Amino acid sequence: MSYLAAAVLALAAGPLLDAGAARRRLAPVLDGMVMAAVPGLVFLEFVPSAVGEGRWGVLVALLLGFALPVAAERTTRRAGEGAHRWALLAGLSGFVIHSGLDGAALATLPPGAPASLPLAAVLHRIPVGVAAWWLVTKEIDRRAGVAALTVLALATFGGYVFGTAVVAAAPGSGALALYQAAVGGSLAHVAMHQHGPAPAPLDRRREGWGAILAVALLLAVFVAGTDTGSHGAGSFLSRLYVLAAESAPALLLAYLCAGLLSAFLPQRSVRWMERGGGLSQAARGMAIGLPFPVCSCGVVPLYRSLIRRGAPPAAAMAFLVATPELGLDAVLLSIPLLGPQVTMLRLAAAALVALLVGWWVGGRLKAARRADEPSRAAAGGPGAVRRLRGALRTCTGEVVDHTAPWILLGLGVAALVTPFLESGWLGGLPPVAGVLLFALLGFPTYVCAASATPLVAAFLATGLSPGAGIAFLITGPATNISTLGLVSSLHGRRAAAAFAAVMVTFAVAAGVAINAAFGVLPVPSLEALTEEPPSPLQRLSLVLLAGLFLRSVARRGLRAFAGEMREGLGWARGGAEAGAP
Repeated sequence: MSYLAAAVLALAAGPLLDAGAARRRLAPVLDGMVMAAVPGLVFLEFVPSAVGEGRWGVLVALLLGFALPVAAERTTRRAGEGAHRWALLAGLSGFVIHSGLDGAALATLPPGAPASLPLAAVLHRIPVGVAAWWLVTKEIDRRAGVAALTVLALATFGGYVFGTAVVAAAPGSGALALYQAAVGGSLAHVAMHQHGPAPAPLDRRREGWGAILAVALLLAVFVAGTDTGSHGAGSFLSRLYVLAAESAPALLLAYLCAGLLSAFLPQRSVRWMERGGGLSQAARGMAIGLPFPVCSCGVVPLYRSLIRRGAPPAAAMAFLVATPELGLDAVLLSIPLLGPQVTMLRLAAAALVALLVGWWVGGRLKAARRADEPSRAAAGGPGAVRRLRGALRTCTGEVVDHTAPWILLGLGVAALVTPFLESGWLGGLPPVAGVLLFALLGFPTYVCAASATPLVAAFLATGLSPGAGIAFLITGPATNISTLGLVSSLHGRRAAAAFAAVMVTFAVAAGVAINAAFGVLPVPSLEALTEEPPSPLQRLSLVLLAGLFLRSVARRGLRAFAGEMREGLGWARGGAEAGAP
């Protein structure tokens, strides 16, 4: 009963935070909490388990619930207002069902259950209460907000009273899961819907801190929660943690290099890349990028800095593809895991694809206007010291602001699709189909060349064709959501689509050619490939990286932070013109 009382009282978090003279100051905080908490709750409740278990109907219902109000809002203003109101009411009905299930879960806790289980149930009621109160009071009035919280409290109590019957009925109800997913999508749309003019700088910071608080609550709920399956939110967050930790050192190095490039790169280095035609420029970018020790996550800010410095797109795009494909660590790791023949083919294919993509796609883009060479005159200190300070400001500010949302999205997608790459049936595909499928599977993954090597070695050891493995090693490290988002924001959606199509085409062509020319190649025997937990360096790097990302959210607000993706996709301003910096 004590946990039931706490679960009901937690719903009062919304009106308590919204009360009194602090209402105006706390309004942006509540806005940020709702914008982060509702989509986060909906995503973690439905998406990881649906993807992992192959329940595609749940994902379709979720997308329809989100998209239908959007479609209605684009017809007429009156229809949009009505759709917004109905989407809110539908979402609240989902909250009512979920509250009943929460009460039932508290009533049927097994004897000796750890305290973390009911604690998680109570904690996640806080963002639910804040969201229900804030959305209803903004859309209707405060009396409606009180009524909504009262209904949620009664549903929780009813679920507790009839707990056994509710738990017995809920698992077999596929229709109930579809309904909850649909109304969850509707509620996520309402929470993300922007109202009024852009907030003032102080309100943006308050909004950012509200979003950070909501994310902290969600992590506390789902890390301490009841999810023990291999496909639920807990497993997704665990994979996301490992991927982020593995990427963090390279990202920090890349951000530092991007800042140093912006401050210290001599213009003559950029002019060296401009020599010759598109093929020659692509060859120069490829030659610089292949040995550069930066993976797919780290090359994104470096590419942006090169473009901003006026580097020719052919050279910069060849650098973008070649840099994450190989490095000295990946080559040394490939020899014992893949064998010398596959390693040589991997090196040749990576160099050829980077050269062709830079020449074919980058050579057709307009170069950005070259930034002025930074002045070397001493102003307030020696020129080198002043430049170093500017480099640190750039790499911890502007570069993080423009790349962090895409990197988070890429890591999230990779954490979702990783279970598919661990399925044993992929190794039994026909050679041509395997090449095409693994080239496509490489797109949403977020692996550096070194970490992809043992994964592909395991596939090859179970019978995957060498061409399919190399196709994955081409698209996996070099293409992901972050890369496509940055190309779209810098050069336009058409350039991003061309980059994606050409990468897949060349990766498939290289894989098919390798299979046709060499057939089955000998690979080392691998009895076990185990994932090691993040090292202390990776954990420390992740803490620093998370601090940079949270600083960006707190400084800019959640709307502006996530708005980088809206602009990159052309939703906010109609798309970027090709060649625009």
